[in-house]
Amino acid sequence: MHEEGSFEVRRDREAVYAFFTDAKLLVDCLDDPHTVEVTDEWHFTGTLTTGIGFIRGTFRMNGEYTERHSPDRVAAKIHGGGLGSGVDGLIRTDLGEAGGVTTVRWTADLTFSGPVATLGERIIRSTIEKKTQGLFDRAQRTLEGRPA
Repeated sequence: MHEEGSFEVRRDREAVYAFFTDAKLLVDCLDDPHTVEVTDEWHFTGTLTTGIGFIRGTFRMNGEYTERHSPDRVAAKIHGGGLGSGVDGLIRTDLGEAGGVTTVRWTADLTFSGPVATLGERIIRSTIEKKTQGLFDRAQRTLEGRPA
């Protein structure tokens, strides 16, 4: 499943890059209950309690930054599982700056397995669109210094 979007923020690109390379700051933009532990500058782990359709539970997650090209691009892959289901994803942000405004273009490619994958694309897509857009909306508000 592929999701993408963009937003602008009145912050310099270096500050936005620093935000997206801090797993704790980014993961804290999730609206679902979660934990995150940064193990080193490239790796992080945690839990996410969420639901898609009637399947709800806590998923254990592992993440790894795969690209850190300051100040233009950040990419991270995630792998998680719980309740017999799994998720693998690649989240990428490309950053451009003009006149003190940074444009963030993001993509999220997710693959599901197990019971979650059997729910049907319409149910999964609706939930993933809402959660992914929510993550990046809260990231934008946080970068602008507004309450997330």
